[in-house]
Amino acid sequence: MPNMKIDALNFIRREGPIIPSQLSGELKTNLLLASAILSELSSKKEVNVTFVKKGGSPFYFVNGQEAKLEGLCEYLSGKPREAFNLLKEKKVIREKICEPWLRVALKEIKDYAVPLNVGFGGDYEIFWKWYLTDNDEAKELIKKVLKPGKSVKKEEKKEIKKEVEEKPVKEEQQVLEPVQKEIKQELEGIPFIVTSFFSQNSIYVISQEVVRKGKDFSFVADVPSNVGSLRYFVKYKDKKTVSDADLMAALDKAKKLPVLFLSNGTLTRKAEKYLNDNPSGGLVFRNV
Repeated sequence: MPNMKIDALNFIRREGPIIPSQLSGELKTNLLLASAILSELSSKKEVNVTFVKKGGSPFYFVNGQEAKLEGLCEYLSGKPREAFNLLKEKKVIREKICEPWLRVALKEIKDYAVPLNVGFGGDYEIFWKWYLTDNDEAKELIKKVLKPGKSVKKEEKKEIKKEVEEKPVKEEQQVLEPVQKEIKQELEGIPFIVTSFFSQNSIYVISQEVVRKGKDFSFVADVPSNVGSLRYFVKYKDKKTVSDADLMAALDKAKKLPVLFLSNGTLTRKAEKYLNDNPSGGLVFRNV
């Protein structure tokens, strides 16, 4: 089995993205075992899994093969395919000018659409970035969209159902300086697994704090539920193990808000006990 995992990983590095049936053929084994190997590699973060599927099977790939995902667009159809083509062309899309169908479709193509909460005039707006567009280019494109007085193209006007009115600003500098700072904060350093989790679960970020770049972030966000949106303090930590002290610190920082704790690591035994001792919903842990 260990040798098969190594062989599987080498095969993905060579041929990825791949589906389980391809791996079973390569390893000359059954589909069930191939799927189990891929599942284990995925759980250990050694491979990534796509949302786009072929016949119900996702694709598996390693870091550095992201550009190859574009070729999987043939498995998209209808509105998701239209959203794919539009986002690829425009590179960034401002959500508030989208038709309802486009908003839904952008959330479905999670492999290609990266959600960004961008600060503007004291508020936040959601923009969608083409996944291969680098942060610097996206930042410049968003700044052009948010620049006061920018005319809207006729094609874009057709997509606007009800434009949200923005407060007038006397001097351009009053908007552009904070916008540049906010955009830089939004686009740099936030791990993809965090923005992806927010997108998948329709979580809207109200504010954020970079505690340690790339490793530790605090958010205040609205989390959807069956009774409407609930405001949470969201903590993300990039570490192998999360301790009970980490959980307690998050609760303390949250003050009276419930806590959603995200991490790519696992809970220690003491942390698991602490979590189980707080079953009221005021503390939730999710591995991402």
